[in-house]
Amino acid sequence: MKTKTNFIQASSKDTIGSGFHGYLHISYIELVDKLGTAHDRTQEGEWWSGDQKTRVEWAFKSKNKKRPMIVTIYDYKEHRPINEVNQWHVGIKGDAHQVDLLFRELGIHPEALEIQKKYR
Repeated sequence: MKTKTNFIQASSKDTIGSGFHGYLHISYIELVDKLGTAHDRTQEGEWWSGDQKTRVEWAFKSKNKKRPMIVTIYDYKEHRPINEVNQWHVGIKGDAHQVDLLFRELGIHPEALEIQKKYR
């Protein structure tokens, strides 16, 4: 039986206006295992980071039409090799209460998330 997912991949346009919410403590290898390959922000194209403050990013959006949420997971001003990063920034736009649901769907333990901002 196929499990119903409440989230899909977000586009770079979807992420405009998201803001820092907290940190995710997990290795790069674990993130790739759970989320798949990240968007490369160092190459020209849809995900290119003009300011070069991030190198990789994952982005998801909820399917909830009434209370949508966008979540991004990214390195920020990190200078270590990407495979050595184990603290990631989490950005959210919209209903932040859904972030726990997303992490459960992705198989990421909730205690890995360190909240810095209160839910809206």
